[in-house]
Amino acid sequence: MAAHYVGAGWARAKRALEAAFSGLGRPRIDRVVKVGHGLSNEVYAAHVELVPDPDGRSGAYAACVPARGSVPRTRASWQREGTLLERVAARTRAVRVPTLMAIVPVEGVDVAVRSYLEGVPLDFRAGRQPGVAPWEVVARVAAAVHAVDVGDIPDLGGHATRRAHALSEIAVFNGLSELREVERWALEHLPEDEPSTLIHGDLLGQNILLHREQPCAVIDWEVATRGDPAYDMAIVTRGSARPFQVDHGLTRLLDAYAAQERPRVEAAAVHLYELCLVGRWYREALEGDGGGEPPGQLLWRLESLLRRARAASARRVQGCPRPATS
Repeated sequence: MAAHYVGAGWARAKRALEAAFSGLGRPRIDRVVKVGHGLSNEVYAAHVELVPDPDGRSGAYAACVPARGSVPRTRASWQREGTLLERVAARTRAVRVPTLMAIVPVEGVDVAVRSYLEGVPLDFRAGRQPGVAPWEVVARVAAAVHAVDVGDIPDLGGHATRRAHALSEIAVFNGLSELREVERWALEHLPEDEPSTLIHGDLLGQNILLHREQPCAVIDWEVATRGDPAYDMAIVTRGSARPFQVDHGLTRLLDAYAAQERPRVEAAAVHLYELCLVGRWYREALEGDGGGEPPGQLLWRLESLLRRARAASARRVQGCPRPATS
């Protein structure tokens, strides 16, 4: 059921913060401000001062409030994410992740309170942030996430192998005769039947926070699961002919990823998931609930992307050198 509220989001966030700290002292909540949004939540942050504070818990915290009209996340979903974040924090120092502090009911729905991580969202457009090559940042973050062992989280879900993940995504083309060629190409370029890894599932710039003195922070792990690393790359490139607004943006990303001592991800695998992603938008547009580009424009994008995917796979078969990225 979608969430419906009376009053401002910041007020609900403040009540959540007060409830989360009520048993630890007398919390004083500074001004609550909206700092972002996730797939289904609005995120508000404030400095919390506890009196007394023998454990040093005072600091900046965020409350994840279900957005109006969204379907609120369940307590089990928040708990699953909290367990995952504990594992990630314990097993890598290459990225910072938030700590789930509490899950409290506010107006009949669960609100998660977590540590607030400082940082500036990564701009995927090359040259917008001085000294930052966005494809290199994404490669480092993705490599760190994919290297985390999550074998001891039984309810994480997802797919046991990369091929199983690809097959599940390709199902989006079922029943769409106009996309038969797209589906055929995807089935002919399935990834190897290798074990899956942890994937974030939404590595957009707003979820990667840059910091001058600390590693990047990675937030909004709502859809993290087991899958194919190439899927995370496709979420970043999204079928663009010039990812990061530079020539050979995808090649730059995949080369930077391989430089992190991770198994190389091939461009064909990324193109496969790009096709599935745009295919999902196309199906949603046909059903009238896409809220974005019209079906005709998305169909044109699919045809253009298929041509690029075919050209890239043909170059690989012919043994042509990878495009220069300097």
